Amino acid sequence: MVAFIREKSRSFYYELLYPRHFRILIVIYITLKVTGNVFYGASYWTGLRSGVMGILMYWLGMYLINLASNNQEELPDSLKLNSVQARRGMTASVLYLAFLFVLTLDSLQRRHVINGSPLLSRLPGYDWLLSLFGWLSQSISNLAGFISAKQVQFIITGVLFYVIIPLILFRLLGFSFKGQFSVLKSRGAWPILVLYLVLFIINGVNAESVWGLVYCLLYPALCEEFFHRGIFYRSAANIVKNSSAALLVGTAGFCIMHFPDYFFRLYQGNLILVLSNMGDVFLFGLLMAYGYRKTGTLLPWILIHALSNAQYL
Repeated sequence: MVAFIREKSRSFYYELLYPRHFRILIVIYITLKVTGNVFYGASYWTGLRSGVMGILMYWLGMYLINLASNNQEELPDSLKLNSVQARRGMTASVLYLAFLFVLTLDSLQRRHVINGSPLLSRLPGYDWLLSLFGWLSQSISNLAGFISAKQVQFIITGVLFYVIIPLILFRLLGFSFKGQFSVLKSRGAWPILVLYLVLFIINGVNAESVWGLVYCLLYPALCEEFFHRGIFYRSAANIVKNSSAALLVGTAGFCIMHFPDYFFRLYQGNLILVLSNMGDVFLFGLLMAYGYRKTGTLLPWILIHALSNAQYL
């Protein structure tokens, strides 16, 4: 057991503590937390404590994943792509990420968070498609009663643009999704999954919280994990041979997609607060990407993502 823990600790050190870019990331995160807390009027030491505790929490989570997962240095078979697939996948996923970014801006414009004519209103048939989704969402909401039309529309558009279209597109590019939803490979996720389940139960289980979990499971957990981990990070992991650098590249895409909502809606243009809170988004995405790399399956991370989001509904 001692030899096992020593070997696991050694591999974890070289994966997530030794690489210089991770040490730089830790410094940047703590600096952002200090700056954000001081801006709020808190003390320097409060910000420093917040930053250090955040780093310790996420690195401890990744250490537990490392301990519970199989002792593997290479990518799991379910993540591997040949060189042609990897190049095509990386190019296509970057382009599709740019489209999703525009889609996010368009959504904020339609909700009157950003001024101006919706960007995708120039795309033939898109306004009609949204009208159809709106009618369908309202109909489902009227039938179900406890589901809002807005939630239904988020689920429909999210699953379409983050799951169905990418699934078809990347299958055509040669991606195989076999094993991506395996239960048998999920051992490395058990410590984190149990922790989030306990937190969910402690917060109280009732009809409202259960529906909130189901909603978060479909949107955004399934949507974001399928594209950002199952496609974008997977492509980066096969292109960028340095595993720690690949984690940063894959997580950067996840972080970029959250920036418009944080900047325009949540913090209304306050860049200091945006960057301070985006640090947590980045570390959460890093945790999910690291767990996906260690297990080779998306399923437990979709559940963990949903349990995490459900706590804030």
